[in-house]
Amino acid sequence: MDLTGYKWTISPQTQKQLDDIDILRKVFEKLPLPPEVIKIIRRKSIINSAVSSAQIENIPSTILSPRKEGKNLESAYTWIYSSPGLPALSVKIIKDFHRKTLQGISGSAGQYRSEHWGIFNQAGIEIHHPPLHTLLPGLTSEYVDLVNNLKTHPAISAAVGQFIFEKIHPFADGNGRTGRLISTYLLHKSGYGFGGLVPLERYIIEHRDRYYRALEPSHNCTEFIGYFLEGLISQANAVLEEIKNPPVQTSENKLHPRRRELLETIRDHPECSFDFLRRRFINTSQVSLHRDLQYLQKHNLIQKLGDTRGVLYTVVS
Repeated sequence: MDLTGYKWTISPQTQKQLDDIDILRKVFEKLPLPPEVIKIIRRKSIINSAVSSAQIENIPSTILSPRKEGKNLESAYTWIYSSPGLPALSVKIIKDFHRKTLQGISGSAGQYRSEHWGIFNQAGIEIHHPPLHTLLPGLTSEYVDLVNNLKTHPAISAAVGQFIFEKIHPFADGNGRTGRLISTYLLHKSGYGFGGLVPLERYIIEHRDRYYRALEPSHNCTEFIGYFLEGLISQANAVLEEIKNPPVQTSENKLHPRRRELLETIRDHPECSFDFLRRRFINTSQVSLHRDLQYLQKHNLIQKLGDTRGVLYTVVS
């Protein structure tokens, strides 16, 4: 696999996006907000990043616990944004990201895959043959050198870094989550992390089909770069708008992460049963899950259909 074969084009539209990102960076650097408010917004952004990144993978809950996966990702994003003076990207950092995301979930956390792999699109069609597993140690080192020495705008470096990482696909599982952590790391290290206030993963979950299409080309990063930059701009503007016009506090946006995730699950799966929810939240006790459902009902966020063992739950429209 020749890592020097990757290419991209900086069109006038791309340059306009980069100019917009530079302007937004300066705006975020001068936000007239007290530190405690910045801390609250960053915390919300990190949770959004973690929950959205877990949802992007759409991993069956019978295999992984969404709650555990989300907690792992939250820890990884928190580490990035709370670490002063980040060093250059390294193989160790990449493996640490993978280890953090799959801690307590997979026995292969932080380890290269040990067999040949394939990447499939949402239709189940194989679209990419990653390199042989025996080549991964050398390729990952070469990848780190390439990314650290890119002579281009930091936002493009982050997009290219994520794109090429997904093509190497060094792990058996968790490559998408690790790749998004790498691009987040590169942005933050270069001063384009917007203070940890901009959850790009939220944009990806809302435009997931385009995300996968943009990752499909073998060696041309242009489409993915455009998508990546568009997502940064969109989310940065959304955060600025929220700061300018804070949302009215409601029962829903006061929910803690598990209850928010439970509400979103019911919203995505109308008229679902308790057994279905129990399988989705496998590490949550039935008592706690019943308590969460009662809380959501009490605050008129969901309603219960029926009164027997066949009871179903749906959101209040």
